[in-house]
Amino acid sequence: MKPSDIGILIVDDEASVRDALHKWFEFDGYRVDSAADATIALQKLQDTAWDIVLLDIKMPGMDGLELQRRIKEIDKDIITIMITAFASVDTSIQALKEGAFDYIVKPVDPD
Repeated sequence: MKPSDIGILIVDDEASVRDALHKWFEFDGYRVDSAADATIALQKLQDTAWDIVLLDIKMPGMDGLELQRRIKEIDKDIITIMITAFASVDTSIQALKEGAFDYIVKPVDPD
């Protein structure tokens, strides 16, 4: 499978994080889009098939954990990876129990 066959949706309320991740993945050849909040992300998930969703846990309105639950209702096979600047053992365990593939602490290293 080529990177261009893989779609990555980035959901983070911080524009700098969204932009950096978008540029990194796009540079590597992936199909990439982003959303500033859960409402926009859910619309993009209805409109387009995504393979991976990178989710910020702490966002205004619906948080990343609730968004992950809704994503899994839409498509249980989408890979969700949680990203946060506020790492805690409880949050990471909850995210993984609810189906997250991984949990990454900001700042995110592109490698």
